[in-house]
Amino acid sequence: SFTGLLELLGVAYTGAPPLALGTCQNKTFTKRLLGSIGVRTPRYKILKTLDRSFRLGLHYPLIVKPAWEDASVGIENESIVNNIDELKKRVEYVFNSFKQPALVEEFILGRELNVAVFGDKNREVLPISEIDFSELPDHLHPIVSYQAKWDPLHEAYHKTIPICPALLPDKKRKEAEQMALQCVKTVGARDYARVDMRLSKDDNKLYVLEVNPNPDLTEDAGFMRSAKQAGYSYKKTLRMIVDFAYERKLDFLKQEEEK
Repeated sequence: SFTGLLELLGVAYTGAPPLALGTCQNKTFTKRLLGSIGVRTPRYKILKTLDRSFRLGLHYPLIVKPAWEDASVGIENESIVNNIDELKKRVEYVFNSFKQPALVEEFILGRELNVAVFGDKNREVLPISEIDFSELPDHLHPIVSYQAKWDPLHEAYHKTIPICPALLPDKKRKEAEQMALQCVKTVGARDYARVDMRLSKDDNKLYVLEVNPNPDLTEDAGFMRSAKQAGYSYKKTLRMIVDFAYERKLDFLKQEEEK
């Protein structure tokens, strides 16, 4: 990866190191890693071939994702399936379109929370943002699809509405914050990261959906929305991210001198 090349050249760079980026690109490995430290994620199966039983022992509805993508690539309204025929069809679509395994998860119905984590040596959880699905028409599932994220001409883009800070009970907010810190530390992300989770309507428990190292830093994106709510201007946030990398370089040079 490009970050691996920068490491070899000794060039300072912002954001996550190669291992963290590689880990989070592999959704199933990330889920196993988080499970090993007791972080709850939706129950799942990984499918690599079509010549197998589709009776997976999971509870419908399910969501089908490409196993190695990020930025909601491959996540569309049709990703939510309610029976075995829809499941087969969507898994086949993932195989054919993305040439990779399909990750099939139990779909957690509930509140979607984006928890931004800022910093390197001393990580700080920024105010939690929530995606409000209440304006979505009935024919669209309550998910942050690829269209909802990136396509301004799609109705989902305009009807998945961010609310920051999210209105949460203190106990649940603190739990989400601690969970996000655990996730970021475990995968080895740094500087800026975002952990997406759901607060289940069924059991009122938090489930981590995704750990995003180096999330989008455009001014109206989720990470910056939380930074602004914490009192950091856009300019200041970017400057601090650069400073984290600069401080790492200084620490490295100091260690080299001491050898």
